[in-house]
Amino acid sequence: MEGFFITMEFIDKLLTNFISIPILVGYAEIHYHLKFLYPRYFRKEPEIIADLPRRCIQERSSKIPILLIVKDANIFPVKLKSANILIIGKSREETGKIELDLKLNNKYFSKIFYVDISKFKTDQWLNISVEINYQIKGRNKTAINDNYPAIAKKPFRCFWAEKELPFPKDWYCGDPHYHSIHTSDQVEFGADIFSTKIMAKSMGLDWFFVTDHSYDLDDDENDCTRNDPELPIWKKMQQNCKKNDEKDFRVIAGEEVSIGNWENKNVHLLAINHPHFIAGSGDSAEKWFRNKPQNSLKMIKRLHSENNLFIAAHPFENVPRAQKLTLRRGQWHSRDYENAGIKFLQVINSNEINDIQNSIERWTKLLLQDKKYYIFAGNDAHGNFNVMRQIKSPFWKLFSSCKQTFGNFFTAFNHSENEPLTGIQNKNIIVSNGPFLSFKLIKDKQEFRIGSTIHSGSVALIFDAKTSPEFGEIVELNLFIADLTSKVERKFSKLENSMAIVLSNKGYLRMSMTTEKGGMVYTNPIWVE
Repeated sequence: MEGFFITMEFIDKLLTNFISIPILVGYAEIHYHLKFLYPRYFRKEPEIIADLPRRCIQERSSKIPILLIVKDANIFPVKLKSANILIIGKSREETGKIELDLKLNNKYFSKIFYVDISKFKTDQWLNISVEINYQIKGRNKTAINDNYPAIAKKPFRCFWAEKELPFPKDWYCGDPHYHSIHTSDQVEFGADIFSTKIMAKSMGLDWFFVTDHSYDLDDDENDCTRNDPELPIWKKMQQNCKKNDEKDFRVIAGEEVSIGNWENKNVHLLAINHPHFIAGSGDSAEKWFRNKPQNSLKMIKRLHSENNLFIAAHPFENVPRAQKLTLRRGQWHSRDYENAGIKFLQVINSNEINDIQNSIERWTKLLLQDKKYYIFAGNDAHGNFNVMRQIKSPFWKLFSSCKQTFGNFFTAFNHSENEPLTGIQNKNIIVSNGPFLSFKLIKDKQEFRIGSTIHSGSVALIFDAKTSPEFGEIVELNLFIADLTSKVERKFSKLENSMAIVLSNKGYLRMSMTTEKGGMVYTNPIWVE
């Protein structure tokens, strides 16, 4: 092999000087290298990846979809010979073999295999391993779950649920922040949209937004380091979303735009169903030291319509110092929300409990300043459904975790039909990782639901809280009542349906719930004027 493998000392020096690229991604490339520098995890193989949903619902299917992805076989041709499946439940174990016999030389390949799990009792976690047998240049090889070097090969975990998520029929759950195969560059890629739809359905979701990076959507189809003014990737993503969009399951095209905040630093904005491409490559690292934003959040205010949505992407996440210096990345500020006319904040971006609690606290501080912002939950998953594989140290180390997997946390709206744009704009929205919680207020025989405004006075509280075997019993149910005159939010935990509440002149009410097995739900507010 030409070149040399770099040492840890070189990596330390590299990071000290803040020479980095945006590497918090999924499905990391294992054969990308600089001219004379080869990553420690470099392999002359395509990426070979198995994946499956974190939940499979019997009411939807008795079979679990197992996704197999092969990336860049056009560079490293491969023959997939077979896959051995091992499924272990509490009192049962099953094995099976899938004959493949596939010779691949294309850039991206995916196939879903359906494995019958009907013999396993429902409402339990299953441990599933996929052994992939393949051949490179006549040499037989085996990979467990993936062929990434130095990543622990833990079994996938999938909850085999008997019933649907405990949501009423007029509530629709989905992931608003997801990266597909159209996010593809030197260090990351996602999964195809059709496979994502299959996974999402088995998990109990009803919709998702495809929000690929603006700095990937403007690339040449054959060279991610060059731009193509004809935007073939953006156009193909739009077409794929329309092709997979169905009445009972919605797939809507979007874009994660790199755009300038009031300090002219790069922040990320989710632009959903906007008819035109919004350029943004300031933090792409495509051209070193050319990192100023191409557009400003101020321009977004004039683009709002009833047919699109603009959402602040992970606005409370701390930006690493290296990215601040090399990529000119910045933070969202209150004036940015106002400049852009933003009302929706995707404050939950992973399943990290500390991050979630911190984000809810920061959102609460905005609410107490009389700012009417609505929270969203997504995962920023790059084609990850059960586990995410990432670069931990550039050119040195990979790792896997379940931090940001598709549909782990989701956003749900209440509407008569599965119409995400209309339903979300009605603002009756909650965020959850599975359980359900909603509430309304009754005043003078009139109902006021989440997102609406009520006048002060005496009201009755009506709430609906549901959980499932996956999440266990409800352990805490809270009502938060805020008085914006005193800037104080009080928590009430001893709640009864139809209980009387006297509302102050100006404030809001919101609710939250936790369960014994890690279930969490947060509602958006009802406002008091």
